[in-house]
Amino acid sequence: MDLDPIPYYYEPINRNAILVRPKQPFYDWVNKVFKDDQPISDMDEHNIYLIREMGSNEDIKKWIKKNFDNLFVNELNDWCTDESDWPTNRTYKMFGLWFDVEVHSMVLDLEEFPVTKD
Repeated sequence: MDLDPIPYYYEPINRNAILVRPKQPFYDWVNKVFKDDQPISDMDEHNIYLIREMGSNEDIKKWIKKNFDNLFVNELNDWCTDESDWPTNRTYKMFGLWFDVEVHSMVLDLEEFPVTKD
């Protein structure tokens, strides 16, 4: 596959990115739910969530605090679709104990073709 050179100027898109990286309590939960499988302690890939572009990283952090449970549920559902195995009474504090979150205000599109959703 031939790749064209990347242009010097990259096109930003009107989104901010939130990278959610599981921490040990999440892996402990996965290993408890799937106790017969090989235990996991880290992953090479993490979910990145795109949200509407906001004025500052503080605005993004406020958005995360308001919407943390949607992110939490998606992370749980990626591993186990049986909601009865999910932790109950999820809080923002618990979210912070289970996940590291990185906020990125510049999302650059390096490709010429449009972004699509499945």
